Amino acid sequence: MTGSGARWDWLVAKGFNTANNKKSEEGFDAAVWRKLINAPDTLRQRITLALSEILVVAIDGLVGTGWRSFSAAAYLDLLEVNAFGNYRTLLGVVSTSAPMGQFLTFRGNVKTNTATGAHPDENYARELMQLFTIGLVKLNQDGSSVTVNGAPAYTYSQDDVSALARVFTGWDFDMAGGDSTTPDFLRRPLKQFPAKHETSVVSFLGGTVAGGLGGAEAMRTALDILFAHSNLAPFISR
Repeated sequence: MTGSGARWDWLVAKGFNTANNKKSEEGFDAAVWRKLINAPDTLRQRITLALSEILVVAIDGLVGTGWRSFSAAAYLDLLEVNAFGNYRTLLGVVSTSAPMGQFLTFRGNVKTNTATGAHPDENYARELMQLFTIGLVKLNQDGSSVTVNGAPAYTYSQDDVSALARVFTGWDFDMAGGDSTTPDFLRRPLKQFPAKHETSVVSFLGGTVAGGLGGAEAMRTALDILFAHSNLAPFISR
């Protein structure tokens, strides 16, 4: 963390990690504003804020486990640490973060069940493409839209979403013994549970994630495909 300190550590120092705060959002606003107003690394704070408006997580959407203030603080701290790094690296960190797993609901995602007809949650797969990497409409390198017969050309289809969702299976909280009496598990990356991960071949956006891969390797391959897409640079830069 930078010299201005982590939001998470400030919450702990102020005593917000006690049981009576588990179901509240107490302390989060103060932790955020003190950094925006007082932190000496102004450029880093501006980049962190910009990234938070692209790779979006909302505190009210961090439901189901409590400790929302800490989960949201952990996410902003993660963006701040990676503010001046490589965007591909950031995609990997975000895609294994507990807050993102909560917010876009792929935490606990399990493989297709042919007996019941159940399929993996597609929330993260869709937003990863639409908001975090390539956008909805194909772009030229100057950011202008590609058109076909005067209409925008789209970057992905529902088939791409359904295929990519299979990659984001088997990820869940690293509970270290099942302890949720402290918020610490929300600061740890998600853990891969192989029995819940779908290992079939995944084809999307013209690329392929080979069958039989473990969850971490499948995710790396899928993110590499997205990072190499011609839309990523003009979409994210703009």
